[in-house]
Order: sequence, then structure tokens, then C-alpha cells
Amino acid sequence: MDGRRWDIDERGHGVGSGEAFSPNIQELAGAIRDAGWVTEEPEAHLLPRLQAACAASDSRWAIASWTIDDGVFVVDLTWDGPWRTWDIVRADVFALLGSIAEHTTHVRQRTFEDRVGFEMATGTLSEETAFAPHGHLIRLWVRPT
Repeated sequence: MDGRRWDIDERGHGVGSGEAFSPNIQELAGAIRDAGWVTEEPEAHLLPRLQAACAASDSRWAIASWTIDDGVFVVDLTWDGPWRTWDIVRADVFALLGSIAEHTTHVRQRTFEDRVGFEMATGTLSEETAFAPHGHLIRLWVRPT
């Protein structure tokens, strides 16, 4: 690694830290550690909204399968756009995740040979709801059609 952050980076470092948003991330990290934070039945709360988004006339998505793995709602999807054009895939994934996102959300992309994974923690924190803080863990596995 030569220190560049992208192919034409000549600077090799940023202009500051991300400390301004660190409290937001730490607050979510603290909330999800609670043993009762993950909401039950994501197939009842999240799946219908994902199905509706996938069924939209301009959607490139199809749900191949879904399961719940140790509290994580895992959805296998196919996408019929230009594969490995990550900015387009990511934009479509964020639009899809937007259909189920709550007040506070963190998303992580992981790229593999045959698929790309998006892991999302989304929920509401104590000051965002009159109810108890709660949320969901979602893993989308995206494969080309």
C-alpha cells in the first residue's frame, strides 16, 4: 500500500477527523449492546416493505430467499443492473435499505467474489421514540441476475 486513498490521490491524508459524528456512532453502538434491542419478527416488520420496494415497476431487485440467523434478518437478493459498477449497486442498495431504515442507521459493505454484502443496524434510540429503544440487524446478500 503506497498511502494513497484512491487512484489519483496525491495528498495521502485527509483534512480532519470524523470526531464530529463519533457521538452518533457511539450512541448506536451502545444501544445495540442491550440484550433486548433487536426487535422480533423482522419478517413481519421489514419483509413486506422490502417486497413492495422490489415489486416497484422500476426495481432491479428480486428476493431469492430470506432467513433469520441469530437475530440477523438475512435477505438474499438478485440485482439485474451492471454488476461490479459499485456506485450504481450501492445507490440502489441504499434506496432499498431506505425502505426499512429507522432514525439511526449504520451500513457496511463487504465485497466477495460472487456477491456483495450489506450489513445494516437500524433503529430508534431513547430520545427518538416514546417507546423503548429497539431496532433491527439486516444483512443483504446481493448477487447478479
